[in-house]
Amino acid sequence: MRWRGWTPASRSDPFLLSWTAALALTGLASPAAAQVAVELGLQSDYRYRGFTLSDEQPVGSVTLSYDDPSGLYAGGMVVGTIDDGEPQLVAAQASLGYATRLTPDLSIDGGLSRTEYSAYAYGHNVHYTEVYLGLATRNLTTRVRYSPDYLRSDWETLYVELDGGLEVAPAWFVSAHVGQLTYLGDIGPYLVRHNWDWRLGGSRQLGPWGVSLELSGRAANAPSVYAMPGARDRLQTHGTALVFGVTRTF
Repeated sequence: MRWRGWTPASRSDPFLLSWTAALALTGLASPAAAQVAVELGLQSDYRYRGFTLSDEQPVGSVTLSYDDPSGLYAGGMVVGTIDDGEPQLVAAQASLGYATRLTPDLSIDGGLSRTEYSAYAYGHNVHYTEVYLGLATRNLTTRVRYSPDYLRSDWETLYVELDGGLEVAPAWFVSAHVGQLTYLGDIGPYLVRHNWDWRLGGSRQLGPWGVSLELSGRAANAPSVYAMPGARDRLQTHGTALVFGVTRTF
């Protein structure tokens, strides 16, 4: 999905659809009619909240989005890779929400999202649902997400994030992200209650094409939020990664 003001450094965030709608209402975009967009992407790795979900292997993605002038938006993304010569599904994500402008430079949005991870990504199929609410200005967005079933039916979480972006030169953009995941209620011995992740990136827009470079990681002193019995070893390690991406919007 293409942003009218600046493009994020990667497609690693499954909820960019909601941020796009909010930023559109702050003046970065002013659609006069409903818009449908399709984006194809390639990345050297698929990372989410500081973890690789593709075993540090390249992935391809297809993103479909719909933005209505009323403020309603919807979209979805499918991510896949090639493993031993066979196509593998990594993740599928969808969101539905509504955004409205509070002032010329401030908007609010909220909605519902669903994320599915395949056995390839995680070792076994898992999913979670999140309800979110956020505020956006021209260059900064903050959002709170609540999940009643984060990877397990009895895990409740709260995720708070802050994202920013700036056009530093024509068609050149920089972005930054920081987020904290908090487990609510009782947690197991292989988890900690608070986990941090971060991301820094830069991108260049060339018409419908975009190229990006992104550095991401998480708090080094926090055990993996994905470290559940049966999870792949790569989800239980720390590390910082540099990810290169190319996108094409239609």
